[in-house]
Amino acid sequence: MRSIQVLVLLLLLLTACRSPEKLLQKGDYDSVIERITKKTVRGRADKDDKLLLDKAYRLANQHDLQRIKFLKTENNPENWEEIYKRYNALSRRQAEIQKVTPLNVGNRVITYDYTDYTKEIVEAKANVARFYYEKGLNNMKLQSKEGYRQAYYDFQKVHQYRVADYHDVNDLIEDAKFFGTTRVLLLAVNTSGVRLPNEFYDNIVNINLSGLNTMWVEYYLNDHSRDIQYDYFITVELHHIVVTPDGISRREYVRTKEMQDGFEYELDRRGNVKKDSLGNNIKIPKFKRLSCKVIETRQFKSVTIKGMVKFRPGSSRSTYKSEPVAATSVFEHFSARAYGDLEALEATDRQLLRNEVAPFPDDLSMIYDCTETLKQAIHDVIYDNRRLIN
Repeated sequence: MRSIQVLVLLLLLLTACRSPEKLLQKGDYDSVIERITKKTVRGRADKDDKLLLDKAYRLANQHDLQRIKFLKTENNPENWEEIYKRYNALSRRQAEIQKVTPLNVGNRVITYDYTDYTKEIVEAKANVARFYYEKGLNNMKLQSKEGYRQAYYDFQKVHQYRVADYHDVNDLIEDAKFFGTTRVLLLAVNTSGVRLPNEFYDNIVNINLSGLNTMWVEYYLNDHSRDIQYDYFITVELHHIVVTPDGISRREYVRTKEMQDGFEYELDRRGNVKKDSLGNNIKIPKFKRLSCKVIETRQFKSVTIKGMVKFRPGSSRSTYKSEPVAATSVFEHFSARAYGDLEALEATDRQLLRNEVAPFPDDLSMIYDCTETLKQAIHDVIYDNRRLIN
């Protein structure tokens, strides 16, 4: 808690150090205007504050107007967005200063002529929209993914500035998004020699797409639509599927334990029962040794799937990146039988006695269980190589 208080105090000190004079020297005129305007509205601004406000206002306007003049003289259509923003800044700044003008500074009254920037703002806004519309059309003509993507953002700008003048811009945005999107199809191929049902192949590529789909990349897990043109193919090739036979092993061990089994009296040399200090007969515990044989049964079965994840562009038959993947799934079950005195057993032995011998899972079930682990490995390989897809 104390460290947070210290941090807040430091931030306050740093903020306080950025005085209006310092801000003015750095050319941050609008921050000066904002700060002193608030101070003036609250009635806390003195003469120096108001003079500083006047200076900041004049310098800010001078800076923007000079920049606008330069940008217009340059006659570059790309400049219209900055021109538009500068006119907006002039308009907002004028509205801000009007909150506190006229400024009474001693015997002086400071006022400013009002300038209507509406015409300039509307003109600049229209020119910005026209620039991005034409730029977007030119980018579309490139017929490249990058061109379509840039066109998408260009038309978004048109929509932002002047959508009413361009009735086809929404359709152009949709077209740019469609043609600019990279589509990737995941496929599974089985070369292991193990026969598998058709639905298995859909299941193995039905991976979690979290972190894969992006603004411009879409992954498809099946090829139900023949109209889609895929830009990349990712093929999961299953080379080895090995299922071990049902395995059973047994081991025997003996548990022993000593337990009290009654008592006998302690006798003296004459054969008489000894007494303790209170006159009670002295008893000696008797023990017996318990023994129990345990036959433990271990059932075991496993499946291992190995393969490769291959990346290739849709325009080529050759693979340009391959990475191995593998997964193993294990079935293991323990049970036991016991012969002898059960009181000699430990808690773990008793738990085994409660287990019945289990039926072995069939091979196909084991393979399906293993694919759940394999799918995560496939996802990780694709995620690690996601920059190959663009």
